[in-house]
Amino acid sequence: MGAQGSGPSAASEGATPPVDEPMRAEEGSLRVEVAAPTGPQPGARVALYLRGPYEPATGQPSWRLAGSGRTDEQGVVVLPARPGRYLVSARAEGLATARADVTRPRGEATTSVRLLLTAGATLEGSTVERTSGSPVPLAELTLVPRASSLEGRASAPEEERHLASSDARGNFRIVGLEPGEYQLEARAPGHATKRLSRVHVPSSGVSVELEASAFIEGFVELPDGKPAAHARVSAFGADEAASTETGSGGGFSLDVPPGSYQVTARQGDKTGSAHSRVVVGAGMTLKDVRIRLGSATAIAGVVRQKDSGAPIADAAISVIPSGDRGDLARATADAGGQFEVGGLAPGAYDVSVQAPGFKTLRRTGVTVLEDQRFELIAELIANGRIVGTVVDSAKKPLAGVQIIPQRRWSAMEGVTATVTDATGSFALEDLPPGDVYVAARRPDSDEHTRVPAKVEAGKTTQVQLQLSDEGVLEGTVRLADGRVPTKPVSVYAHRVGAPAFEGTEVPATAAGTFSLRLGAGKYQLSAWLADSRWVNEQEKAVTVKAGQTQRVELEVREGKKPVQITVLEPNGAPSVRATVMGSEAGKSNIILEDLTDEAGRTLFMADSMGSDALHLWATNGGRSGDLPRVAVASGSATIQLIPGGRLSGSVRSAGGRPVTGFELVISPIRTGEDYFMQQRFEFTGDTFVVEDLTPGRTAITATLPDGRAGKVETPLTSGGTVQADIVVDAGGSITGRLIDAKTGEPIAQAFVEVDGLVSPNTGPDGRFKVNDLAPGPHRITAWERQHDIVDKQVTLGAGKTVDLGDWRMGPPRVEPGRLGLTFGMNGDDVVISWITVGAETGELQVGDTVTAIDGATVLTSGEARQRELGAPGSPVTLSIRRDGQSRTLTLTRAR
Repeated sequence: MGAQGSGPSAASEGATPPVDEPMRAEEGSLRVEVAAPTGPQPGARVALYLRGPYEPATGQPSWRLAGSGRTDEQGVVVLPARPGRYLVSARAEGLATARADVTRPRGEATTSVRLLLTAGATLEGSTVERTSGSPVPLAELTLVPRASSLEGRASAPEEERHLASSDARGNFRIVGLEPGEYQLEARAPGHATKRLSRVHVPSSGVSVELEASAFIEGFVELPDGKPAAHARVSAFGADEAASTETGSGGGFSLDVPPGSYQVTARQGDKTGSAHSRVVVGAGMTLKDVRIRLGSATAIAGVVRQKDSGAPIADAAISVIPSGDRGDLARATADAGGQFEVGGLAPGAYDVSVQAPGFKTLRRTGVTVLEDQRFELIAELIANGRIVGTVVDSAKKPLAGVQIIPQRRWSAMEGVTATVTDATGSFALEDLPPGDVYVAARRPDSDEHTRVPAKVEAGKTTQVQLQLSDEGVLEGTVRLADGRVPTKPVSVYAHRVGAPAFEGTEVPATAAGTFSLRLGAGKYQLSAWLADSRWVNEQEKAVTVKAGQTQRVELEVREGKKPVQITVLEPNGAPSVRATVMGSEAGKSNIILEDLTDEAGRTLFMADSMGSDALHLWATNGGRSGDLPRVAVASGSATIQLIPGGRLSGSVRSAGGRPVTGFELVISPIRTGEDYFMQQRFEFTGDTFVVEDLTPGRTAITATLPDGRAGKVETPLTSGGTVQADIVVDAGGSITGRLIDAKTGEPIAQAFVEVDGLVSPNTGPDGRFKVNDLAPGPHRITAWERQHDIVDKQVTLGAGKTVDLGDWRMGPPRVEPGRLGLTFGMNGDDVVISWITVGAETGELQVGDTVTAIDGATVLTSGEARQRELGAPGSPVTLSIRRDGQSRTLTLTRAR
């Protein structure tokens, strides 16, 4: 059937450039063992690729070929490899390519990896138009293997991507694949690129639904109004950029995927931009976009070391349209640290400045108006280091433990892992200053043990980690009827009592199996289908015992209460990559959240909601829409966005001194909703213009480089322009310390925000300081997941500091009328999956099965949430089952 593909395209061989500096044996090596079902595989071709930093233009890592070779008679090849992150692949005739992601840590002379070659598997499916279901013939398909880390968007060198195409009937068949998870992309003339993030191999019946392309058409004019022939026109979007050239009459037409774009033009030394972002939907043509060329703008300045002021030569500067993807404008600082990036169209840009040994500086929203030159002083902070030790449960040193620095929610790019030595000691070098987590993992373990640390410029921070003994959880995931799920499944283990962001996630195999090596302790184990996260999780409380393997059978179910949501732009086009949020009707606490696809759609499963109606709202840039009440039974909803507002104004000094540049922070004033968005811009001169801002009451703060600051509050109207003039005076500061109201202990890693200006997370001592605040009244808010949100009103004098002293934070508030419980499903049983910190729940435990509430049987998590709610302060009776024993608990709902 259909067109076939089998393995990486020969056309792409050699596409990945080699590393700049060849690998040397004295830097260490990677020992690769390749085996087939019959035993060691001699003569297998092995390729090694070095994973580089993320490219701002693409949002993808760069790849370099680090080495290659063939296995010996024992199926082994040893390749020189300095510390870093790699992809290693192995090929042999008649077998599928095997791949693995490998980290070569510092402190380890040789890192070993074993690849198993298997018979090839097949992926079958079709490419069709989404609206009509008609076949899309001859679509180009790219299949990219997914890393085991469940990265958001898969990436691999060109040689490791599988290329194929659908046939005249839209069918495709790709053979010779290693079983596992892949990302599938499809491209076809007249259609937007479609990306399926997670596809199982082997699979059949995969349907790739393509949207029609969109078109942006218009004209480019010279400063005198005459047509600008042969001008270069570019459209920058969230995922990619498109460009073309104007004809003799200045006209242009751009074929782009549906979405929102910043459109610019350039001819010689003249540049220009469309008045505002343009939004187009599938099959839509947006006409008469006009760009008037004028004098080009530039971003120039100096790169120097913070504190000493010493220039930093050879620093790399990159500039991209703010919030978008596209071709980079690059520059390199000279011996005096000077640089210039010229020929830019008016608009907002994100600037990145990198130099070895220093923390990368990122400036967002750097805005230049026509004929402006933005003078940017880039002060880089020297990196620091972390040293420490790792011990086991008996406090004995552990050797060979891998140590990786991480961010709170994600990996840290551009740093190298290390391993502990014979004394359990380690050193992480060249770390960017700021809050980090030090993660330790035994060989072959799936779980990281993490501790927070604060890196200071040029200094050494010390930490200690203790690893518990480990056991194994393994088992299967099945649908309710016993079948293996056809959709990708994630399995997640969260240690009971650990912070919400600490957990271990792995994908189930295409056969529905999984295996997790974890530290001993009690876990909440959950599984969900790829398109049903949060609302259809199946959960089970399990206890991992050291040195033992425990089998666990998990079940996943497709939702029975789908609500299809479509978001439309003000011009009627489907809104691509809009953020859609949902809560129970009458509430604004976010329970559901997702991004819309190329058709402006997303699907919420409302099975676990404790209401028959939803409150839905959406934002995309400054465009927003709100539906206070949508019946779940309706099965669909359309959110119409209203236009954003426009802001212009000026900044002047109370003392009469000239203003030559400032930072502008625009923050909607909180109304109690969870959702909060702020935008930051930098301007040169003393005027500003900002498009596409969320309508509503808004705080606007201007801060000068010398610390002077000013603030105004104003309502922004949909589709309107508001003039805001800000007077700056000597800036002040607010300091304090966050402590636990019950224990008196300092609260680390908490957030403190003043009118949208956020301080660094509190350190181990719980202290915070927010500088350069405008004189006048402020609302200061502090929050941390294990504590309740607190806020205060503070009035600040010019140049003054207000010390709030010890600021006590209590446990999270339980919603009046509720118990502070989160319910999940374990097969047909309703279980307790989360208990809010500080909630008065008596003997109730995570993992308990809830059979009835106030005498009424509960069959779903949604029913449990509905029956949990009652009059504030009223009693409620829960019938539960634990370890096969039934019991009844009487609790009191929160007041």
